[in-house]
Amino acid sequence: MSPDLQNIPWARRLKLRHLEIFLALHDSGSLTAAAARLHMTQPAMSHWLADIEEAVGHALFVRKPRFALTAVGQVLLAHAQRMLGDVRRTDSELQAVQAGLRGRLHVGTTLPSVLVPRAIARVLEGRPDVFAEVHESSHSELLDKLSRCEIDLTVAALTAPVLSSGFACERLFFDNVQIVATHGHPLLQRTRVSLEEVREHAWILPRRSTIMREVFDSAFAAHQLAPPAPQVEANSSMRLQVLIAAGGLLSIFSGSEVNIYRSLGLVESLPMTSEIPFGEFGAIWSADRAGSLINEFLEALRKEARLI
Repeated sequence: MSPDLQNIPWARRLKLRHLEIFLALHDSGSLTAAAARLHMTQPAMSHWLADIEEAVGHALFVRKPRFALTAVGQVLLAHAQRMLGDVRRTDSELQAVQAGLRGRLHVGTTLPSVLVPRAIARVLEGRPDVFAEVHESSHSELLDKLSRCEIDLTVAALTAPVLSSGFACERLFFDNVQIVATHGHPLLQRTRVSLEEVREHAWILPRRSTIMREVFDSAFAAHQLAPPAPQVEANSSMRLQVLIAAGGLLSIFSGSEVNIYRSLGLVESLPMTSEIPFGEFGAIWSADRAGSLINEFLEALRKEARLI
């Protein structure tokens, strides 16, 4: 142990079990619920809580009807999530080695683009003994997973909160939102289509909580128009399936998605009079945890991004 750690008494006293119990109390909100979650008695849970608060030297919770974190508890929460996330990841990598693999890559993404799968394929060409897992989720959920060390890197929109989050960020490509239809839709016969005209047709759109939906609605607001009211709200893959099955609907996808679907003959973009910029997309990761495999994947992303 380094001399620095010897001067931090709580660092030598805290155990992983302390952190596990602390997170259970935070998530459950009470001694009773946390004890049931970890198959412990309530007195045992109280003992562990007292022990961890004595080690840290401060109260971690305010005992209201539901436990609430103190300022010190908020600091320890981030540490506990990172520490236990690292333990789980290390265990996953140890199991991978025992199974004959030489590395695990956990990647998050908010959009189905050619970029992530092609970058993974590029890495696997040179390292076929690597296991890769893709987590598709919302922007906020992926950032939480990154904070808890559950994923190595995510490819997502480089919004202002992301750029100020403390994570390393790198711009990879600029995308836009395209309005699409399946073959035979009357608007595909037009040379130019306005936002006002598309409002009169039936729609399937992303949910309101998504960044793409916010960008889409804002484009209409900028032209002092109310956005279309969709008949269906769904994620990207389900939108495509409904669009193909139903026919006659309009929807939106990112330009990188449309490139894939158009090449397969599934959809066509409407010739809109105004473009809807989506924004910059890039890689987001923790620089202090970037090993050789993450750096190799970053380089693969850079090379594939130049081809978009």
